[in-house]
Amino acid sequence: MNPALLEILPALALFCLVATLTPGPNNILLANSGAHFGIRKTLPHVLGIRIGMTVLHIAILLGLGQIFKYWPALHDLFTFIAASYIVYMSAKIALSKPHDPKSNLQPMSIKEATLFQAINPKSWSMLVTASSVFTLTGDLFWPSALICLIAFNTMTLPGTFMWITIGKLVSKKLQNPIFHRNFNWLMGLLLLTTLPMIFL
Repeated sequence: MNPALLEILPALALFCLVATLTPGPNNILLANSGAHFGIRKTLPHVLGIRIGMTVLHIAILLGLGQIFKYWPALHDLFTFIAASYIVYMSAKIALSKPHDPKSNLQPMSIKEATLFQAINPKSWSMLVTASSVFTLTGDLFWPSALICLIAFNTMTLPGTFMWITIGKLVSKKLQNPIFHRNFNWLMGLLLLTTLPMIFL
């Protein structure tokens, strides 16, 4: 392997770990899913995130990020959709009731989690940064881009499962209606705190 490619690996691995250990829409939703549905039922959510971020990553590498420079209104539209969806999900989580068979709160499907990445501000910021900082010029562009793709699909998994496990650890306490209500409100409010990312 080219020495220049090896040189970017430590910083890239650290970037991926830090990016997925810190709170963001995906992590808050994963913790909530782990608490309510367990690790196994959250796996489609995890797979959807990985598929969605990989597709978005490749699209950015191919120049999708440049589109917003030519059509600023499209960026505004994405911002509105992302903010609206996060507010909707926050309310849905906060107001869900314990052990209610009529509750429409379900684990995210692969398709839903995949599509969510297109409007997830943290996914965009992480991948645009990675595509700018950790790709090399000339003939090494696509080899370095491939390394970034592999890193994001491996180095991010510890953080992903850490957030699911955090949720799983409090799952038994959700049998208490008061704890369940407070936990849901906390998750909903934490998800709302990610809104400023959209407008940066």
